[in-house]
Amino acid sequence: MNDTSTDHDASNAPLPFPTKEERDALILEFQRLAARLTQAGLISRVSSDRLMRSMNRERRYAEDKRHALPELVLNILLGIEEGTLKEREHFMRLKDEHIAVHLASAGPALFKAGRGRLTQAEARSLFHFGWLHFRNVVVARSERARFGPEEDRRRVVVLHVPSAYEFVGARPKPVPSR
Repeated sequence: MNDTSTDHDASNAPLPFPTKEERDALILEFQRLAARLTQAGLISRVSSDRLMRSMNRERRYAEDKRHALPELVLNILLGIEEGTLKEREHFMRLKDEHIAVHLASAGPALFKAGRGRLTQAEARSLFHFGWLHFRNVVVARSERARFGPEEDRRRVVVLHVPSAYEFVGARPKPVPSR
């Protein structure tokens, strides 16, 4: 019984996002494997080309998500700082420097403020990607949090605030105008 729980924990571990060198090595290995399978007659040239196009499309898609996630996290953090996102309406502060963000209400508020143009499904997809690869930032992707009375429980994304600031890059504190 303990073996299955460790297997489950291992499969639930975050997947590190590969560096450029690791990614290039994996792509080259995939290309070589497709060429060898084609030479051996196990797949056709057309199938090999289709696999390569599919792999390149998925790679671009992952890179786009890798660049869009920090922007979304930054927009949420800035929305909280400047008051665009209101506590108990769009987000909740949790213990241990975590925040729970309700995407269904925070998304339209960020859109109205000109801070985001993502649909709720796109934002949820980005946070799923973040949960897979950056678990120190996106702690949970579909939790329930209580925003008010017992009936007001909502699905939220949980972020670790210090890790989120580190993820988007340190910004200097604004200097008040005189």
